[in-house]
Amino acid sequence: MSRLRLAAAVSTVSIAAGVTALLVVPSAAASPALTWKDCAKDVQCATLTVPLDWRRGGATIGISLARRAATGNKIGTIVYLPGGPGDSGVQQLKAGPKVSPEVAERFDVISLDPRGVNESSPIRCDPAVIGGIPDVNPDTGAKYADIMAYSRKLADSCQARTGDTINHIDSADVARDVDALRAALGERQISVYSRSYGTLAAQMYAELFPGRVRAMVLDSVFDHSLDTREFLASAVRAAEDSFNAFAKWCAGSENCVLRGQDVSALFDDLYRRAERGELTEPSDPARKISATELSWTTMRRGFYNPSWKELSVRLAELAGQRPPTPAQQMPQTDFFPSAVLCADNRFRFRSEQEWTRTWDELKRIAPVMRTHMAWQGVSFCAGWPLPTTNPQHRPGIKAPVLILSSRHDPATPLEWAADVHRMIPGSALVTYEGSGHGVFLRNDCTKAATSRYFLDRVLPAPGTSCPGSDPA
Repeated sequence: MSRLRLAAAVSTVSIAAGVTALLVVPSAAASPALTWKDCAKDVQCATLTVPLDWRRGGATIGISLARRAATGNKIGTIVYLPGGPGDSGVQQLKAGPKVSPEVAERFDVISLDPRGVNESSPIRCDPAVIGGIPDVNPDTGAKYADIMAYSRKLADSCQARTGDTINHIDSADVARDVDALRAALGERQISVYSRSYGTLAAQMYAELFPGRVRAMVLDSVFDHSLDTREFLASAVRAAEDSFNAFAKWCAGSENCVLRGQDVSALFDDLYRRAERGELTEPSDPARKISATELSWTTMRRGFYNPSWKELSVRLAELAGQRPPTPAQQMPQTDFFPSAVLCADNRFRFRSEQEWTRTWDELKRIAPVMRTHMAWQGVSFCAGWPLPTTNPQHRPGIKAPVLILSSRHDPATPLEWAADVHRMIPGSALVTYEGSGHGVFLRNDCTKAATSRYFLDRVLPAPGTSCPGSDPA
């Protein structure tokens, strides 16, 4: 995720309150047919028309779709739900099938830009406001009141440029769009492959339309049941765990340019320099790097794939041990998909003191990384003035579900996967004993377990795990 697409912290609400709010809406039984047109090699695109407000009807929006047809004897359709929030499923499917060759042979794979994203009525805001993101680090002068004021200003900007769409972008609405897609395809059931934040929309689909799920995979699952403190604590534990795995690899791998050094101490020195305002971009000394930026870019650039060799080079450059390479530039944008997080997660800090105490607690949990990208989303959404329309609850899912998780995932921790597994009766959990975010296509073992489930609806045995691969 980019700095603007950050996982948010959550607070607990009752199952009854959440599910009751979701179940008042009828299914999409009369969706219009789709017109598919070639839009990339082996890919067709279409637009699905759906109600903007599923509760009241009236105005409609278009949901951008992409499809890769089965290459052999077709079994059915898999709908791929991308992560983020803010990832474009259309662009991802144009880049590749997202599933194994065995699965691509037997299924049409269809993805979408979820409402509020890319070509599906995207959330637009004033780029000058987006570009004025305030500091969220209490140790370097950030104030909770300033962040609350910024969130309100940003929401006003987004509502002015986006209109009523911004009030209808939660993951339950995405699930209803998926069922409208199923109806438009004329299929009684669909299979679902979801990844990262997209697993929340998948969970909503299984709750709302359980009889229409043939098979469902939650890859790197989002746990929508946690309270604010435990969400943040588990997220920062994941960041620290990913760093420790990297440091252990670095100590013994010839591919690590920091081999033989105390990597934790080196990072700690960089962090403290950043706190003092002394850490700068090696190729552009005029640009300072904040402490939170150091932690978050380390996670994003180093731990997601993972890209440990490249991360060791980056840290060596920041420490002045290697000549600089050109810095990555963040383009200015008017797109703000983090608004989805605020629609799905209701949480508040009761005071400035509670906010700073929480920050201090996270630093005790993760003494090297200190923070997680979720902290920014938490802080922004705490001041978001628009309603939370899909508040947190335990998943009310009965259908067999396959859950995939990495042992060392910086974004969706293994403990989230274990929790969701316990909360969904009859589900199965496969653990990839390696690092990174996203599991299905990691290696032959993960592909075989997931492909067999999609093809034959046979869940792996309890306790199934797959060996990790060399992150270099």
